[in-house]
Amino acid sequence: MRRNHLIKHCRSFLGLCAIALTTASATAVSTNALAQTITSPSTQVDLLEVYTSQGCSSCPPAEHWLTKFEDDPRLWKEFIPMNFHVDYWDYLGWKDPFASSRHTTRQRTFKQLGLSRTIATPGFIFNGKGWNGWFYKQQIPLQNKPASGVITASIENTNVSIQFDSKDQLTYPLKVNVAVLGFNLATLIKRGENRGKELVHDFVVLDHIQTPMIVKNTNAIADLTLPDVAQFKSSKEAIVVWVSKTTDPTPIQAAGDWIKQDI
Repeated sequence: MRRNHLIKHCRSFLGLCAIALTTASATAVSTNALAQTITSPSTQVDLLEVYTSQGCSSCPPAEHWLTKFEDDPRLWKEFIPMNFHVDYWDYLGWKDPFASSRHTTRQRTFKQLGLSRTIATPGFIFNGKGWNGWFYKQQIPLQNKPASGVITASIENTNVSIQFDSKDQLTYPLKVNVAVLGFNLATLIKRGENRGKELVHDFVVLDHIQTPMIVKNTNAIADLTLPDVAQFKSSKEAIVVWVSKTTDPTPIQAAGDWIKQDI
């Protein structure tokens, strides 16, 4: 009797395992099947880089200002804001979970090249040059000039294939940048200048990678793998792709969109 009872329970357990495995496989297939193509418009997409830190008491107003662009109809088509968290305030007692030394290096590079006068938070770079308009409550100086080329980014699973078609002959080496942005990311700050505050971040650069492009005539291509940012638990994510010269971080063209999620 006990043996039959045990066999019955084992069969039930195996049946549940089979169902669980089937469900997991179906989910994996469904997620992996998601694909999308992002193409830049015929005008240049303006890129706004904002450098902040959870260890900076002056940064929350700038981050709050960024949040309002989430529902802006011009987003992705005319301009793209990105929130780079730097790590040079971590020594004050609070380690920013979104900060990266690579973000700090990027901000310093603009100053080293004479494209920005200061290294500070909040710091603003608009289309590759320092911009202080936010401090004077100015509007973003959108330009949307005719584009020098078109970016096409094809995403499938975690693979991204990028092509840049230039209007003119490409006579210089290019690199492509890819950033994954996170939204509605809340952190309770326990130490430092913002101690006791809950900070909510949008357009946060969760990871940023770059790679050289293969250039031939008026065409440049590159393939890369999207970074794994699952540990950040973002409510939704976006991808930003921009092309620049190898020796100059100023964007030539950019494209972006929300990353399609399997619900």
